[in-house]
Amino acid sequence: MKRREFIGEACRFAVLCSSPLALSALQSCEDVKSNEDDSINDDDFITINRNFIEFDLNKVPFDKLKKINGSIATGSNDFDSNGLLLFRLSENLILAFSRRCTHAGASVNAFTNGSARCPSHGSEFDLDGIPVRGPASSKLDQYKVEIIDDTIKVSK
Repeated sequence: MKRREFIGEACRFAVLCSSPLALSALQSCEDVKSNEDDSINDDDFITINRNFIEFDLNKVPFDKLKKINGSIATGSNDFDSNGLLLFRLSENLILAFSRRCTHAGASVNAFTNGSARCPSHGSEFDLDGIPVRGPASSKLDQYKVEIIDDTIKVSK
């Protein structure tokens, strides 16, 4: 085998061997959709627009927020294109964040054991929206929350 033929064959072999690895790396950068928000659609909200969103704590799946430490993640909506990440901290306080990961824009999952994880690259955020594990380095966008009886109003 001539040198030129050997180099050509070696290059083709290297490309063939590295293709699955490159494809795997590219797929890991996709926004991994969580099943948590599949059951929530725009009809479940009382009011939804660009400035605020309201929902009833007596409706599934929002009823999870009636309990302290309850958390849900909604899907994309007119208020936030990535959806909301909600957590009941106490009787009088519900936290609301954008689900948009500050690293690459994927949707962060609901809080579990005090942290919310981005399934795309593994960033984790605490209850203040601050990243405690990278690659994200900035805080999640946080929204104002009003609790009026069994209605929650989240606004910008």
